[in-house]
Amino acid sequence: MKNQIDLVAQGAAFADNYHMLPEPGGCVLCALSGGADSMALLTVLERLAKEREFTLHAAHFNHQLRGEESQRDEAFVTDWCQKRGIPLVIGRGDVAQQAEEEGKGVEETARAMRYGFLTEAARELEADRIATAHNADDNAETVLLHLARGTGLDGLTGIPPVRGLLIRPLLATTRADIEAWLEAEGIPHVEDSSNQNDAYARNRLRREVMPVMRELNPAFVTTLTANLVHLRQDRDLLHNLAEKATKYAQVADGRVTIPARVLVGLARPVAVRAIKQLLAKVERFEISSVHIDQILALAAGTSPSATIRLPDGLFAWREYENLVLCPSESMPSGFSLRLLTGPGVFALDNGWAIEIQETVCPDPPAQEEYEWHIDRQTVTFPLVLRARQPGDQLRLPGRRAKTLKKWYIDEKIPRQKREHLPVLADESGLLAAAGLGPNYPRVAQPGHPALYIRLIPKRKPEERNEP
Repeated sequence: MKNQIDLVAQGAAFADNYHMLPEPGGCVLCALSGGADSMALLTVLERLAKEREFTLHAAHFNHQLRGEESQRDEAFVTDWCQKRGIPLVIGRGDVAQQAEEEGKGVEETARAMRYGFLTEAARELEADRIATAHNADDNAETVLLHLARGTGLDGLTGIPPVRGLLIRPLLATTRADIEAWLEAEGIPHVEDSSNQNDAYARNRLRREVMPVMRELNPAFVTTLTANLVHLRQDRDLLHNLAEKATKYAQVADGRVTIPARVLVGLARPVAVRAIKQLLAKVERFEISSVHIDQILALAAGTSPSATIRLPDGLFAWREYENLVLCPSESMPSGFSLRLLTGPGVFALDNGWAIEIQETVCPDPPAQEEYEWHIDRQTVTFPLVLRARQPGDQLRLPGRRAKTLKKWYIDEKIPRQKREHLPVLADESGLLAAAGLGPNYPRVAQPGHPALYIRLIPKRKPEERNEP
């Protein structure tokens, strides 16, 4: 059969367009199943490695799903790489057993094990790239599968040409062109009998749906490949707009905070992506559109302390003008009651600490949110560090007495934080409240005996970057 394309030139041009190949001296690990696509990819990379002066290694994973055929494939790629002088790494795994143990599908498990093997092999070899042999037909099939199952713009863009270390130099090349090139070059390959099994959704789509699409448009795969370029450009524009918004987010203590008005001012396609980017900052990568809508409604709401609980241990709440997204494991830890029998430095069970020193009160005394000078003559040990209680009264310097609840509201201290700010008391009542300040009747006068008390948070509040 006549060689219809120059696959090496086409693969190189596509790779260069997406900056896939490493600099001279780098290393590419090629996933090699022994099938037509991977044999073509290996040959293309072998020739480019000489031109571009990078090192090529191959990696084969034996899924042990097809008995003797799986062993045949391993033997085939081993023999081919030995003859060509290409270093080969082989991995093996009992996919069927692993799938049963994890209660997952065979396809899903095989993919996870295969990519896990490739990632580890690349790490050990210090490879700069991992090349896989996905082609234009694979991409078209993926888009149709996403459409059938429901998807957004990200799903409509299909398989990404580059993702992290992964590169796909043949992604714009059709399967027919690859097979024609292999025949013209006299390059052998093995056939995977499982590709004929219609129990797999992709196989059924390939055998039944793709022929119909080609009847409607003989250039269906090529046309779709070209359209995907434009869809990726649209997707990337929306992604970049979302990134501009999420630069105002602050990540601390495992939670992410952003001014709610930033999200409210975005067009919905951008806002949706912004929410996903914010969740990625706290390692939450999967969320449904329903729950995204709930988060956006929370941002647009008027309640200064509304809270919603979402799946996967995720919480979202308002802290007045801000929106907070927080996994359950990063929720603020509360204070256990602690008796303090005298001066000293005491570590608390939530990562905070408290320091108590006997001193003479300076002028002026400390009257801060976490640092106070208390009149020694008014204090009776032991002191009690505890959570606030209903009816706790506090009079801040220059202000009238109010309950702590009213102080928290007036000072706009978020509800989520209130239960995690301790108060310090003795048998006569409050000495001070963290986050607010000292109880004015207990404040020491300059030159008088005093207790210098400093509450040291786990992490001091950071200034926010406002837009």
